[in-house]
Amino acid sequence: MRYGGGQGRFKAAVLIAVAVAMAAPVWASRSGTRAAAVLAPKAASANLKSLRHVVLSGQTLTAILQSNGLRRREVAQWDAAMQRAAGPGTARVLLAPDHVLTLQFDKPGRLVTLNYEVDDHNRVIVERDGKQLRSRLEPLSVKVTVVGAQGIVEKNFHLAALSAGIPDRVISQMADILGWEFDFRSVRRGDRFRVVYERRVTSDGRVLSPGKVLAAEIRTPRRTTQAFYYDDGVEGTYVDVNGRVLAQSFLRYPVEFTRISSVYSHKRFHPILHYARAHHGVDFAAPPGTPVRAAGDGVVEWAGRNGDYGNHVAIKHGDGWVTTYSHLRGVARGLHPGMAVRQGQVIGWVGQTGLATGPHLHFALFRNGAYLNPLTASVSFKHAVRDPHRFQLAKADLLQHLANVPRAANAAPSEPIVLAALPPARRQNVVSLTQ
Repeated sequence: MRYGGGQGRFKAAVLIAVAVAMAAPVWASRSGTRAAAVLAPKAASANLKSLRHVVLSGQTLTAILQSNGLRRREVAQWDAAMQRAAGPGTARVLLAPDHVLTLQFDKPGRLVTLNYEVDDHNRVIVERDGKQLRSRLEPLSVKVTVVGAQGIVEKNFHLAALSAGIPDRVISQMADILGWEFDFRSVRRGDRFRVVYERRVTSDGRVLSPGKVLAAEIRTPRRTTQAFYYDDGVEGTYVDVNGRVLAQSFLRYPVEFTRISSVYSHKRFHPILHYARAHHGVDFAAPPGTPVRAAGDGVVEWAGRNGDYGNHVAIKHGDGWVTTYSHLRGVARGLHPGMAVRQGQVIGWVGQTGLATGPHLHFALFRNGAYLNPLTASVSFKHAVRDPHRFQLAKADLLQHLANVPRAANAAPSEPIVLAALPPARRQNVVSLTQ
């Protein structure tokens, strides 16, 4: 069946946020509008010149190395060495926008070291050793601090969170975590929110994408909704204030969107066809190229072109549940029917293929072939944590962190701040987030 919108953790039991680094990290400047290559503050040796490149969109290793005087044959050798470091059977290492490539040259101008940060966790190092090139993959040295931020809604939650300095990835996590307990469409001016999350910084002061949200809260005149990250020694998960696991069968918001451009409806005026037709899904407006994630674990049933839905993915989740994702700019490489996917895995990117007036994701949800509203359907279940007493201790620490986030006296939000460490732990198995 072709499903389509209108046609068819830490190890050991730990209290994760008890000890926090006191020193704020150094922020590195990155800009796609300035020159990509800048002299590093200090060369590793007086005889070496070090160049640090912040990769721009569309740049390749070949272009960067050739612009620094390497011939085509040399470029091929360095590229081959970089691929060897990644190991056999892995995807080819390609330069990505905003990632850092550092080159070191000796006095005669020969390239002697290449250092590329593959992702937020690893880097490839290639070094000249006589006539040979030796390469290795090693983990990045990362410092983790716990920061908190708060804000007051003026127009909408997303804009308020951005103005509070909260990264997009954290905003998306908040929507995922709180989304099953709180309907973000009900947010009104004056509603308040707070979040505690991990800030990750490399040893040279470059800010990486943030880590986990540790605690999140949204407060309205009607209710307060809170969620906490808790690790019981077996797995880490999010729980509500009563210690019930927020076992998210599906992500209600599978894309970082700017607005909902069209809601679920049995009858709406179609902007292209100019007549009323059912809209059995939700349209999330987002910039072209925004990653689209699988709403839950499952098996791909469709991945490719599908008529008016353009590039389209359908995923079966078991027990009759199916989600679909339409108008994608492209489908993730290698995605094919029968392939297993995990919740949160990128399956494509927002586009405007098929019958669409602008870039957006059309997200639809089915149960046994019947359409359901993704924003209101009840598709989650809860169970209590294994050790309620241990959870209460962990929750107390996270509540203290939330309380340490200063509240704004007016609508002006605070910038994220590094939270002071809590008093020395009174219990065992407390782990510092910063070594």
